[in-house]
Amino acid sequence: MEALLPLVILSGGALFTYLVGRLSRSRTLAGFVAFVTVLGAAHGVYQGWQSLEDGTAGGWPSWTATAPLQAYLVTNYLGVFLAATALLLTGLVAVYSMRYMHRLNIGKFYALLLIMTAGIVGIGFAGDLFTLYVLFEVMSIASFVLVAFEREEWEPIEAGVKYLVISTSGSLLALLGIALIYSYTATLDLSAIAPMLAAGAGGPTMIALTAMIIVGFGVKAAIVPMHTWLPDAHSAAPSGISAMLSGIVIEAGLIAMLKALVAIGAVDFGLVLAVLAIVTMFVGNLIALRQDDLKRMFAYSSVAQMGYILMGVGLALGVPHLAAFSGMRGALYHILNHAIAKGGAFLCAGAFLWLLGTRDMRRLSGIGRRFPVVAVAFIIFALALAGTPPFNGYFSKVLLVRAGVDVGGWGLFMAVMLVLNSVISLFYYLGAVNTVVFGPVPEDGPKSIKPLPFMIVLPIVVLGVLAVLLGVYPEMGLDLVDPAAEQVALAISWVFR
Repeated sequence: MEALLPLVILSGGALFTYLVGRLSRSRTLAGFVAFVTVLGAAHGVYQGWQSLEDGTAGGWPSWTATAPLQAYLVTNYLGVFLAATALLLTGLVAVYSMRYMHRLNIGKFYALLLIMTAGIVGIGFAGDLFTLYVLFEVMSIASFVLVAFEREEWEPIEAGVKYLVISTSGSLLALLGIALIYSYTATLDLSAIAPMLAAGAGGPTMIALTAMIIVGFGVKAAIVPMHTWLPDAHSAAPSGISAMLSGIVIEAGLIAMLKALVAIGAVDFGLVLAVLAIVTMFVGNLIALRQDDLKRMFAYSSVAQMGYILMGVGLALGVPHLAAFSGMRGALYHILNHAIAKGGAFLCAGAFLWLLGTRDMRRLSGIGRRFPVVAVAFIIFALALAGTPPFNGYFSKVLLVRAGVDVGGWGLFMAVMLVLNSVISLFYYLGAVNTVVFGPVPEDGPKSIKPLPFMIVLPIVVLGVLAVLLGVYPEMGLDLVDPAAEQVALAISWVFR
C-alpha cells in the first residue's frame, strides 16, 4: 500500500491540476496545486520509508516469491531513493514553471509533468518486469510530449519526433527481451526470474536477452552509442523539462536497466558496461568541449555524467564480491548529486534564455554580472558537475574512484579514466563560467533587462544550497543512498552467489 500511495496521489493530482489550469488559466494556481501534489506524494514515500525502517515492509528483493504472473509494486529502499530524488526536482520545477511557462494549456503542462514523475516513482517500486515496463512507458510518453510542448519553432518538434522514434525502438527491443524472459521462466517477478532462467536458458540465449535489456533501456539512459536523441531533446525542451530529462529521467532509465539485469543475473556483462561507461564519458565530454549553445553543452555533459554512473553499476555487476556495495553507493550518490547540479544548471540556462531569448554563450556574455545570485549558483553547479571540492559532485566521484581502486586491475584503470574525464570537463565548465559570468557584455546587447521573477530564482537558490550542503555534509545524502545501495548489493550477491 505504501508503494501505491505516491502513484495514486500523483495520478489524481495530475487530473485535478489539469482541471484547475484549464478553468483558471492561472500559472500560479496550477503550479501551486502541482506543488501540493508533490508534497502529498513525498509524504507517501516517507511513510514507505518509515515502514521499511520499522520492518513492516518486506522490501526488495523478496526471495520468498512463488513466481506468479502478476503486476505489483513493492516498497523498497531503491524505490524510496528514486522517488525522493524525482519528487525533489519535480517540486522545484513546478515552482520554476509558474513564471517560466506560458499560460496557454498550463494545466496540460503540469498534468504531464506529474504523470511523468509518477512513471519515474513507479519504476523504483515495480516488483515485476511487466509493471516496470508499463511505468517506464508512462514516463516516456509524457516526456515525448513535454519536449515539444506548445512550441511553434521547428527545432523542438524535430527533437521530439527524433526522441520518440529512437526511444520507441529501444522500448520495443526491451519488450522483446521481456517476452523472451517470460517464455523461458513463465514469470516476470523480479525476485524469481534468475533461478528459473538459469535452469531454462543459457549460453547464447542469455547473451541475447541481456543485450536486449541493455540496449532497450540503455537508449533512455543515453548510453553511447544510443545517446543521439539526447542533445536535441534536452536543448530544445522547455528548461524545466530539460532539468527533469537530464536530472532524473535518463537516470530512471538506468535504474530500470539495473533492476532487469539483476533479475536475470547478467554478471558476465559487468565488463561490457564498464567499457560502455568509458566510451560514454569520453564522447560526452569531448563533444561538449565544442559547443557554443549553453543548453546543448549541458546536454552532452549529461551523457558524460551517465558514463560515471554506469561505471559504478559496471563495477558492482562485474566484481560483485568486491564492489557490489561500493559501486552502487557511488552510482546512486552521483545520481542524486547530478539531479541537483544538472537540474540547477539547466534552470540557470533557462533563466538566461528567459532574459535574452538565446542559448548562444557568445550572446549571453556577461549576463551573470547583472544577476549575481543566479551567477553564483551557476558557478556552484558548474564546479559541482566538474567534481570540484567542496561541492557535491566531488564526493560522489570520490566514491566511484574508491570503488575502482577496491577492484584493482581494470577497476583502477576506470578510476583513472574518470579522473581524466573530470579534468576534461573542467575546461568547458570553466569556459562557460568565464563567458556567461565574467565575459564582456556585447556592444549590441540590450541596455536594460527585465528583472528575474522570484519564482524562477528560488528553485535555483535551493538547488545551489543543496549542492553545497551535500558536498560539505555528504552524510545527509548518504542517509538516503546507503540503504538503497545495501539492498541492491544484497540482490546482486544473492543472484551471483
